[in-house]
Amino acid sequence: MRWLALALFMILIPVIAQDYPLQMSNGVVNCTIFGSFKDPGFSGSTYSDSYSVLVVDTRLTRINESDKAPIRAAYSLTDGNDRVFQTNSEYIKELQPGRRLIGFVVPKETIAKSLTIDLSQDKAGGEQFSLRFPVLVNSSNGNMTLLYYGMLRSSINSYKKTIELDVAITNNGTKKLAIAADNFTLKDQWGWNYESKEYDTYGKRGMSEMVLEQNETIRSGLIFNSISPLSRPVELVYRYSNNSSLTMNIDSEAGLVSAIPDTKGCVDCESPKDAASNLAGSIKATKARLAKVKKVNSTEETAPKGRDEL
Repeated sequence: MRWLALALFMILIPVIAQDYPLQMSNGVVNCTIFGSFKDPGFSGSTYSDSYSVLVVDTRLTRINESDKAPIRAAYSLTDGNDRVFQTNSEYIKELQPGRRLIGFVVPKETIAKSLTIDLSQDKAGGEQFSLRFPVLVNSSNGNMTLLYYGMLRSSINSYKKTIELDVAITNNGTKKLAIAADNFTLKDQWGWNYESKEYDTYGKRGMSEMVLEQNETIRSGLIFNSISPLSRPVELVYRYSNNSSLTMNIDSEAGLVSAIPDTKGCVDCESPKDAASNLAGSIKATKARLAKVKKVNSTEETAPKGRDEL
């Protein structure tokens, strides 16, 4: 019953990052990642205050459609600090044939970097391969850096939706930076604005009013109440006291991304020459993605390795 409720939650919550669905193949098996989210209802560990279940929504199919044999695969998840997490049958739940939810017990601050599909137990499965998750969305200027980790939760009560976003804010300026929930606005696909609140309708606390010292960083949830169930988060806006603003595109429905698989290897060990070769088969998709990243980010810097602990 709990995973049935989780499947319903999956329908209601948008995915964590942009560029979904992701798609990759080893030439024998195709894998698609439709998105991922952290299950806030996880309570199966004595360390549940520090851990959650990161759930990845996937589809695994054979290229040879005439081969109807179930695919025997094992899954592991690598995070931004190169820690590897294994799953087990308890956290792999079938939605439909070939479509499943795969859960990993991880620290709550975990940022997923790649999903690895091990097909060594499947005689016709081919080589092991990995799919990279999209990089974190960020926006920056001389005053602050805003980093978007994704959606923490989404719930509908009667006719209103409440969502909570996971963000980090860094003070880049030379003066103290005062921030509060009401500095943030969420825009939907129609341009409608929703202001963040410190508390949701259940009394759960989001971002509190605070002051960041120079170079100080805070990671917090942002709560938005009374959202139409049909609204999709598209832009997150931070408003300064002088009416200027910093805008970030967080639209989760950004289209299909394809890549060449990394077979039996470290997902971050390729040389620049190898990387260029790997991109040869998908140069068109890569150019489109790079163009979009440049548009989204006001700086070319991406989140450094090890930002999980923010």
